[in-house]
Amino acid sequence: MIDVDQPQSALPGLEEPAGPLHRLFFALVPPESVREQIAAVAHALREGGAIEARWVKPARYHVTLAFLGDHPSLRPSLLEAARAAVGKVRVAPFTWSPDQVASFTGRRPPCVLRSTHASQALQTLWEQLRRELSLVRLGGRIERSFTPHVTLAYGLRDLPAPIAVAPIAWPVDRVVLLHSEVGSSDYETLGSWRLPG
Repeated sequence: MIDVDQPQSALPGLEEPAGPLHRLFFALVPPESVREQIAAVAHALREGGAIEARWVKPARYHVTLAFLGDHPSLRPSLLEAARAAVGKVRVAPFTWSPDQVASFTGRRPPCVLRSTHASQALQTLWEQLRRELSLVRLGGRIERSFTPHVTLAYGLRDLPAPIAVAPIAWPVDRVVLLHSEVGSSDYETLGSWRLPG
């Protein structure tokens, strides 16, 4: 006998489908002028025919600083902790200059834009953000090392060697908190924090 007071979602075979997972991460998002320069690099590679891959739309260009995981909901406590952590970062604005296209190792590695020389300011930004996120227990999904890059394409065969491109001067003056539903191609900005000058 079925208990009529039991909610339908709890009845066998009538479970509510799981909702979308919410992906959160801190990132650097290029200003429009830099986005256009990155898109020009990608266009030249695509038109040159040297790289066959699934190309990322320019609106999605970013550098991931800290991945905060996939969550069943955007809990206020989660967002408050993330905002509190990034608010304690103290790095002055700087310029990052990516100047090469390369691939990571793997079966289907991404094609990325990165810099030949490490940026100490960018490394410091990552280290401070990682430390502050760890203090609010959000650092568990952050990588132990940091290779700043912008993904240009997916499904690439390994490049035999990096390809030099004209340096792109990217003024880094803010960190953004991005949200997307897993499987969606759109990002939503949940916050933006200007680096203290």
